[in-house]
Amino acid sequence: MRNADEGVTQGCSLSRRRWLQLAGASLPFLGSDSLFAGESTGRWDDESIQEYSLKLINWLRDNFDSRARLLAQHTGEAFDPKYDYLAPTEDRRKLRMLEKFEEQRLSRRAAEEHIGRSLVELERVRAALARAEEKAAKTWKAASETVGIRDGRVYDTAISAGRLAVILDSSRSMTPYLKALRDEIARDFPDAYFVEVNGCHLDRHDSVPWFYAAPVSGVNPFTPDRHIPRVPQWDDDPYSRFIGWTRALPSAVTAMADLMHADAIYWFCDFDDDDDDEVIKSLARNLLAKKIKLYVHTVDERPPSLISLLAEKSGGEVIRKKL
Repeated sequence: MRNADEGVTQGCSLSRRRWLQLAGASLPFLGSDSLFAGESTGRWDDESIQEYSLKLINWLRDNFDSRARLLAQHTGEAFDPKYDYLAPTEDRRKLRMLEKFEEQRLSRRAAEEHIGRSLVELERVRAALARAEEKAAKTWKAASETVGIRDGRVYDTAISAGRLAVILDSSRSMTPYLKALRDEIARDFPDAYFVEVNGCHLDRHDSVPWFYAAPVSGVNPFTPDRHIPRVPQWDDDPYSRFIGWTRALPSAVTAMADLMHADAIYWFCDFDDDDDDEVIKSLARNLLAKKIKLYVHTVDERPPSLISLLAEKSGGEVIRKKL
């Protein structure tokens, strides 16, 4: 969702290319009850708890850094997160602890303390960011920019889109295909916005679209629906929540429609996970109401019948092609 215009205009209304540069690693209307929907189940040992807690902490810090850069671009003033526990350190004891944590070798008690203190501080930073963004949202103005429609092909399928969003199934069986598919899509649609979802679970409602969202030109980047509403704390099993977010396929579709303002979605998936008709119908109502075309690319399995019908009704199609 970029164009060649690199200019910056009034009130942080940036070109599409600049938006994505500032979005950095941030690859996603909620109440607290829906924040942690779609949590992961299964057995957790000390190593996996540390691994996924670290992934969560790193995602939060990258996300907050990206948001701070957008605020600075808009206000002209740097946003200082005022990290304390997570601030850079030269303390050798703490550096050894951090090294062990990254290698998943901390004791259970030490890991719990580190994860807990990190998340408390990250929630404080999130709240400060949200207050600054609330003020920025009131002064943000959209630049006048026309989204041009691009005609292209992905393999043998003709696609016409101004804002093409791509959802890739990054489960183990599909990962080997992703680079080739990214290259193929980028050939005619270099500004396409890509997200990866671990699997294609369509059997539960979830409400974490902010996890899959990034700034997009012409849309206020400071509104709360685009950002995590609360950092999970130790008692919330944060490692489990994070892996649940990475599997929240319905939220990825919702994000492309509601937050990224896509007019076409290309969804690559093996449809090897469970689905529920009511979840699919809810997604279908949203896509059809917004007149978003859905292109569904599967390698082997046929999509659920309702997904095939949705693709047809939306003006897209089902693509069965081996890579």
